Amino acid sequence: MAGAERVARPGRVFGWRAWSLVLLLALAFKAGYSAAAAEQLQWLLRPLAGLLNATGLFNFMPVAGGEWLDAGHDLIIVKACSGGNFLIAAWLGWLWRGRTRPFGPTLALGAFAAAWLTTLLANAARIVLIGYGQDDLAQLTGLSDADSHRLIGIGVYFGTLLLQLQGTGTALAAPAIYLGVTLFAPLLNAWLTGRIGIDMTHALWSVGVPLATLLFSRVSSSGWQPGRATRTAGLLGSISTNKTSMPTLIGHPRG
Repeated sequence: MAGAERVARPGRVFGWRAWSLVLLLALAFKAGYSAAAAEQLQWLLRPLAGLLNATGLFNFMPVAGGEWLDAGHDLIIVKACSGGNFLIAAWLGWLWRGRTRPFGPTLALGAFAAAWLTTLLANAARIVLIGYGQDDLAQLTGLSDADSHRLIGIGVYFGTLLLQLQGTGTALAAPAIYLGVTLFAPLLNAWLTGRIGIDMTHALWSVGVPLATLLFSRVSSSGWQPGRATRTAGLLGSISTNKTSMPTLIGHPRG
């Protein structure tokens, strides 16, 4: 019985050495992804375009620079659409689910394969929503096109991570992983490279959407409590950016 209890205890097998190695691998992948061009990310972009075309909703064709264009919908898949940051977050999420197993190449590669598939499906859902719902969302909410784009992207990515980590018994795992990849890592990189900082508009959305999602989930599960809900009223409405008239890029610099 004692052995069974040790295995079932979260984090018992994954010690600090394993997590340190995982974080180093994640940072190394993030650095490589940031330096890569779109042509070098076709293992993410080509399957994405192929899956979207298979739905019959789009007709993406390859163009110069490794990008994919659907002229009929005025949409273009660029490097930022590959979802490199979410791929890291999904990989960490699958490793978190398997944290009671001994860490090794089999677990790491299996989690990466699952993260690749998760990223492919999340990106496909995100682009369908952008292509067929972004304009309606902007009209319904009064948000700019850029903010509607961010809301869909962050909502899909964080929602997917929440679903991925359901049943792990750790409610804060999803926001910790998501914010760690999308905010902490860029801030650390900016500090190490001497840059001024990060895009504060994107940072506010990155915090606001997960916070609103968790608040809604908490209210839904425990019953409606107006006093709790009104504490964050207007959080997303206070963030705005200028509208653009250029063709829609299905992604943003934070990936």
